[in-house]
Amino acid sequence: MSEDIKKYKSMENVLNSINKKCISLSDDDRKRNNKILKELLDLIIPKMKENDSLFKEMYKRVFYGGSYYDGLRVGQPDEFDLDLLMTLPKLVEPVLSISNLPGFVHLKFNDFMTFHKQTDMVVRYNPRPTSWYPRPRTGIRKRQETLRIKRGLVNLIDNKSYYLDTENVRRWMESVVTRALNTFNKNTDGRYILKTSEGPFYAKICKGGPAFTMKVERNISNKKIVLDIDLVPCFILGKDTWPSKPFRQNSVETKPEYFIVPKPLKDVANSSRYWRLSFQEQEREIMEGKRALKPTIKLLKRLRDIQNHKCIASYYIKTVSLWQTDKRDREFWNNSLSVVFMNILKDYHECLNKKNIPYYWNKNNNLIGKVKQDTLINVANKIKLIIDDIEKHPNDPFVIAKYLLKADELNNFKKEHNTTYFGTFKVK
Repeated sequence: MSEDIKKYKSMENVLNSINKKCISLSDDDRKRNNKILKELLDLIIPKMKENDSLFKEMYKRVFYGGSYYDGLRVGQPDEFDLDLLMTLPKLVEPVLSISNLPGFVHLKFNDFMTFHKQTDMVVRYNPRPTSWYPRPRTGIRKRQETLRIKRGLVNLIDNKSYYLDTENVRRWMESVVTRALNTFNKNTDGRYILKTSEGPFYAKICKGGPAFTMKVERNISNKKIVLDIDLVPCFILGKDTWPSKPFRQNSVETKPEYFIVPKPLKDVANSSRYWRLSFQEQEREIMEGKRALKPTIKLLKRLRDIQNHKCIASYYIKTVSLWQTDKRDREFWNNSLSVVFMNILKDYHECLNKKNIPYYWNKNNNLIGKVKQDTLINVANKIKLIIDDIEKHPNDPFVIAKYLLKADELNNFKKEHNTTYFGTFKVK
């Protein structure tokens, strides 16, 4: 490791500077957007509860997920992944089972009939009022509320087999969000008007994957602010349902819960029975306290974007690093950024060369298994050329910069830093 420190020393200030100036987010933008986001949620979620009894019954909290809240976001702080976390009634006895697709599970209501009987009892003891036997208004409301919850839950499952159905859940959530937004006024182009302390924002809904993206925008101080807010319906499951092998057991005792997400699948029989697992809380905890880990992931994402490796999702890069937290001791992450970056870059290349980035929670799931082989070979070869170039020019502090910056950014970067930090180097 001491040899690596000497070998990559010339890159250290360059990497730190790129991470700080070209990747790190503006504190002012971050604070402003967080404030706007909170106000928007405070407007919409109460309306979702008002307009849907089932959502009101099951909704627990928002989980602020994705790269922005993991501290891994590259670029502007204008995309937010929000998981709307819900719990299922215990009476239905939700039972998790491992599916034939690595990384996916099924969830079945084992005792749905008991739930039927229990809700029927509530309805029976709160009957409709008659002219000779009026019931209190509270009884009527309870009866109506219970019936709505029961009907709503029935609509989320496959009625023949009692499996929780991803398509039904997404369709229901779209309805809940739409009905909530329809309580707000619209402007002339049909967008919803959401009033915040910054002024009115204008919102519209777009569908994609498991999420419903609410795109909101307005002009503030002659600057157009656009926020993409992904609302993802998720269900919380506890440690008593933690999936068995081949899934990894939970090593983060302070985070016993995990989520299931209705990610759409293609070309799979009964695809709406498959739920993707999400261990975001555990992953966030695993990454904490490892000084150079997050900057390294951000630099690798920046490298991916500049080199136009579109087949590599951000989560794949994060996964490569998660595996390295198993293989390397905690002290490794306290090394200089250049040392950690180069080591993880080589690990990343090795995964691409093997055409396999195993899912951290279930290694049988190859995250890049569906990427074309020729594409993976091409990306692996390009990463190898970058590694070789760096190794051949250990004394050139800008050798890595040309792979992390656009041409105009590189020229400006060299002019700005040529003598400030790194000594005198000829600007090419």
